[in-house]
Amino acid sequence: MGQFNTDLFNVSLYDKNGSEYVVDTTSIESLYFIEDVFSFCMMGKLRFTDYTTIIEDGNFWGYLGESVSISYSGASKSFKMYKINKHSPSQSELEKDNVFEIIFVSPLYYQWHYTQYSRSWKNKKTTDIMEHLMKFMIGSTFYSKTFESSNERIEYFHTNLKSPAENFQYLMERSTGIVTGLPGYVCFENLDGYNLCSLPNLMKKGAEIMDPKGGDNIKYRFYSENPHLDNKIYSFERFGIDNGSMLRLSGGHRLGYDIKRKKNFDKQGSYGAARGKFQDHLLGKPQWPILDPSISGARYYKTGEDREDFVDNMYYNNWIKQYSNQQLIEIYVRGHSARKAGGVIQIEWPSVLKNRMNKNFTGKYFVKSVVHFFNKEQPPYFQQKLVLMKNQYDDINVPS
Repeated sequence: MGQFNTDLFNVSLYDKNGSEYVVDTTSIESLYFIEDVFSFCMMGKLRFTDYTTIIEDGNFWGYLGESVSISYSGASKSFKMYKINKHSPSQSELEKDNVFEIIFVSPLYYQWHYTQYSRSWKNKKTTDIMEHLMKFMIGSTFYSKTFESSNERIEYFHTNLKSPAENFQYLMERSTGIVTGLPGYVCFENLDGYNLCSLPNLMKKGAEIMDPKGGDNIKYRFYSENPHLDNKIYSFERFGIDNGSMLRLSGGHRLGYDIKRKKNFDKQGSYGAARGKFQDHLLGKPQWPILDPSISGARYYKTGEDREDFVDNMYYNNWIKQYSNQQLIEIYVRGHSARKAGGVIQIEWPSVLKNRMNKNFTGKYFVKSVVHFFNKEQPPYFQQKLVLMKNQYDDINVPS
């Protein structure tokens, strides 16, 4: 294998006329794209030095019709240019070499955030409305294996010339999944396509371990006699608790008015009630939380909702997402096309003591996001950063 990664990943730019311009991989300083369960679309960045005349001949401006294509490890992904973020001269020859930094996004990004649509529904499931918007307003379909129908029907709904992203946000906050009966819907794009599912369903205890998992690769390890195993962890970072978010998790009152019953209501929420509600989520049991705020809040939130169940769903939808993000761990591994945001992995975490496992960290983790990044300097040329969630102990690894 040569000094540079010329055979494991390739990058091409396409101008508004469809003409291809191949980027020399040796000129790439930075290349990555991200998939995240809390984002509707993927996005990424390419930074390279144009030693030839790619930008000059292609006349790229970050125009709507311009695109970036990445081929890697038997897979490929195409993106639309969002903007040329920066254009600066290199340090060697100011008049010749130009460094370009390009921000690119999912091909359907503009449909998600900039299109408008006027349509109304009567007595329809919230997920039925989202399926319609996905097909006719955005121009895609949901990945069938992760699609989860909702329990709620909405009596009257109108898109009100809002973007699909705004309409999805409104509908997801008020929905519970038919599999678990719990709120916490997310709609995100990964390498499988577009997913619509509740977090408790994705994180349920019986969730299947994500590929690659053949042979010795079912568990992620820090140590191995074979450094080329797919699931070897090269490094990790742990991020601490955000105490500001912890205050919001402690609870409070939601005030509203039910039009049909002509009745004011006061829905009280607490940390304990919310944690008890999600008994089979986050890969652990609620009696052993890593986080346990003791602050009780008497705060009040006014809402204009006319249905108590919607107010409940909105509260718990926001609660589970905040709770999930309290403590994150990032691991760096060799790139593999089977990894994706929304999956579950298992880590065997060694203790500082000989012949022991770290009870706090050994176990299953939910993959919040995957950063696919490419490096031309040294193998592995295709790497991934997995941002992981684990906020409860399981029944095997309870600290003594």
